[in-house]
Amino acid sequence: MTTTTIAIDDRLTTAMYSYPITAGWVETSGITLARGLRPDDARHATVALIDSVYALTMLDTHVILRDAGIVWRTASMLTMTTHTRPDEVEQATIVIPGISAAGRAVATAVITAFYGITVTDWSEEARDVDETTAVISEDAAALIADEDEDRYQEDLGRAWFLLANLPFVSHVCVAPRALLASDPASISRAVERLNGAKTIGQDRGRELRRDLSKGFNIDRDTLTETLADQTFTLDDEALDGLVELARRTGLGVARDKIRGAAVRIS
Repeated sequence: MTTTTIAIDDRLTTAMYSYPITAGWVETSGITLARGLRPDDARHATVALIDSVYALTMLDTHVILRDAGIVWRTASMLTMTTHTRPDEVEQATIVIPGISAAGRAVATAVITAFYGITVTDWSEEARDVDETTAVISEDAAALIADEDEDRYQEDLGRAWFLLANLPFVSHVCVAPRALLASDPASISRAVERLNGAKTIGQDRGRELRRDLSKGFNIDRDTLTETLADQTFTLDDEALDGLVELARRTGLGVARDKIRGAAVRIS
């Protein structure tokens, strides 16, 4: 029997999968947690839960498993903070240090098309919000209210949903095409373990939210409401959302290539 390995992009966004592993609630052998998991590292795993835009760079060698993922509709852990109402901002430098590839794609898609803000520059340097600067935040930072009550925090995942009428898929599960052909049972076992961790996270949700809210200094009600919006499989609507994000942001991955790579293992 082939030994299965699992790699997970370890961030608050994926906590329903990753925290049960961190907390020792499930067997951890063969599981790697890595914040900002990159394609070169994900390729070696039986399955990997990875940033959706990174996953699109792997489709020559990998499939997308529709059995697991992170899908958002009316909430997300991706925000933009502006000095005033965003519809009153004509142009701005957008500050994006440390923002994931999927987060950057959504920001690219919505800031001008949804909010009408002309992007004068994208900055990788940390800067504060001012009249010419808007700041993108992700994960825990996106859920912490700004101390300046005059500032506005906008949920970009929700903005994407309102703009495209489709979900924001932040993470997908990928597996090697060659392994799917030679040993699909090993992929099935790995997906079962991955989803088993998520199920434990859901079953022990109160503990999970308590621990994470304390660990990240986040309001528990805010965390609860945000996590409640997540779904964990790629249905047709979610797949359409991923295809549309790739199209609107010019990622250079054809619709048919994405659709053709999406399979179910169970």
